Formats: sequence, structure tokens, C-alpha cells
Amino acid sequence: MGRNPSCSKEGLNKGAWTAREDDILREYITLHGEGRWRSLPKKAGLMRCGKSCRLRWLNYLRPDIKRGNISPDEEELIIRLHKLLGNRSDFSDSDSDDLAL
Repeated sequence: MGRNPSCSKEGLNKGAWTAREDDILREYITLHGEGRWRSLPKKAGLMRCGKSCRLRWLNYLRPDIKRGNISPDEEELIIRLHKLLGNRSDFSDSDSDDLAL
């Protein structure tokens, strides 16, 4: 039952990504766009599994990822939202319609 493994684990690189692998992934996604992660490694010539490529892109390589400290405006927003919502973990998207920020 369930899904077939996304890739054969034999011959795959594990561990830290090299700068060369990052460049290959970045270039491939720039040309072909995001998605189809299961077939991306083979088409791009990477010896990684699709999940690893997806996570590397989403968490480290995307150009719109903001790094560094938060701005004073962002800090103020976080404080205001915490005062409004507290430490609730059951907050859902439907609740956000009631917020006036």
C-alpha cells in the first residue's frame, strides 16, 4: 500500500550539499520552474532524491528567502499578534478573517 519510494537510495549523495550542486539546482529551477520534484534530480543531473532537492530549494536557495534579523516593524507585528492571540496553537486560517491589523 502507499506510494512507491521516490528514488532508489543507491548511489545518492547524502549529507552536505556542495556549491556545485546548489548551482545546478538553482539553474535548473530558473530555466524550468519549481515542481515535479521526483523527476528533477535525474533531469538536472543531480545525485540527490527529489525530496532533498525540494527541501534544499525551499529552505536555502529560493531568492525570496529573507535572512538576518527581523525589522522593528516585524517585531512590533509579532508582539501585537501575540497580545491578541497569545500562545494558541489551534489558530486556523478561518480565524484570520476576524483580525484587523
